[in-house]
Amino acid sequence: MSTKEAGARTPVRAETVARAALALVGADGLESLTMRKLATGLGVQLPTIYRLFDGKQALLDEMAETIMADLSGRLRFDGDDWAESATALARELRGALLAQRDGARIVGGSYVTKRHTMTVADRTLAMFEAAGFPGETALWALTTIFSFILGETLEQQGASGTATGTLTAALDLAAYPRLTATTAGRFLDFEARFEFGLRVLLAGLRAELGAAG
Repeated sequence: MSTKEAGARTPVRAETVARAALALVGADGLESLTMRKLATGLGVQLPTIYRLFDGKQALLDEMAETIMADLSGRLRFDGDDWAESATALARELRGALLAQRDGARIVGGSYVTKRHTMTVADRTLAMFEAAGFPGETALWALTTIFSFILGETLEQQGASGTATGTLTAALDLAAYPRLTATTAGRFLDFEARFEFGLRVLLAGLRAELGAAG
């Protein structure tokens, strides 16, 4: 046992390990994360990590929960306009994912049934139901918004710094006239893409709400 571990008065907590793992991913990417590297960084023995997490997926679930915990405290659902609240939720979640390297891969790759993740989902459902969405429609509204955010953020975080040049070089007016007419810079304008998609999504949800009565 390391000196640091032997001298510790309190055991290592799951959240502490998850935040250390998020920091490692922030520095070197998700592929670099291993349980052994994490234990070394924390100054503990490998079995200490495995006492908290029985495998890497359990660790990733706790990392996703940690991201959602930070998000949960910033969300507000007390507005009168459900669309404004949904827009704020979408922007906050996207911001939280973008703030963490590979954040979309971490959250999107986990089906977390922990307190903060479930609380965000439940409060979002309550918001839709209070606006008049029937129960199942409220559920699909929640999953559609989350899937849209994860998909757009995943693509943005996966785009390298050379993405614009690569796309521009691949465009050919004769072969791809419509793609070439839309410049690569606009195609990779993730901010504009996100806001457009969100507007379209909310317009569709308004139509569903109207159809529900």
